[in-house]
Amino acid sequence: MERKTSRNLYLIAILLEIVGIILFTIGTTAAIATANSDGTVSAAGGTSFSILGLIAILLLIVGSVFALIAWIGALIKTARLGQWLWFILLIVFSGITMLVYIFAGPTQPANSGQMA
Repeated sequence: MERKTSRNLYLIAILLEIVGIILFTIGTTAAIATANSDGTVSAAGGTSFSILGLIAILLLIVGSVFALIAWIGALIKTARLGQWLWFILLIVFSGITMLVYIFAGPTQPANSGQMA
């Protein structure tokens, strides 16, 4: 997978996950705001939380799948290039290293600058 494709997938994944977290927070806040005095959630609050919660969870799942695909693509690309340091770093520090990789990762094989 090209680095550009990994970058696009990973950035879309981050965006989907941020939107999912925001929607989940809004749904939770709405449910709490419409709670009855005895602590139970009213029907309107429960419905709004259910709908927003479902959409939020869906966005989080889709975002996670996109991030996983981008990460696996980056691992395959670095392995094919023989960039074993990048490969190990992507496995050990996946999130942070992936952010660095999508903007400044290797594009050429490890020994492309050496003469035979």
